[in-house]
Amino acid sequence: MAKRDPERTQKMRIAVRYLLERDCLAKGNQSRLAEHFHVSRQRVHQIVVEERRRLGWGGEGAGLLNGATVAVPSAQGATPFLYALRPQESQG
Repeated sequence: MAKRDPERTQKMRIAVRYLLERDCLAKGNQSRLAEHFHVSRQRVHQIVVEERRRLGWGGEGAGLLNGATVAVPSAQGATPFLYALRPQESQG
């Protein structure tokens, strides 16, 4: 396993911050960054999550950590959907 290059990581962090601040980190951009910096997409994602936290945006699940509430729909709304998924009972 190759050792991480701190200079490359720093450049990648700058690029990720730039894209995050301009709200330009759309789908597919992490893959492009990974190709450009010759790292895995997972490594780019790790840096994106770290930079979101550093910028105070939180990242996945941040709303729960910041005291936000989550609206959960009632189970009654899911009932027709659940019945549709149930296998048909054979007659006979």
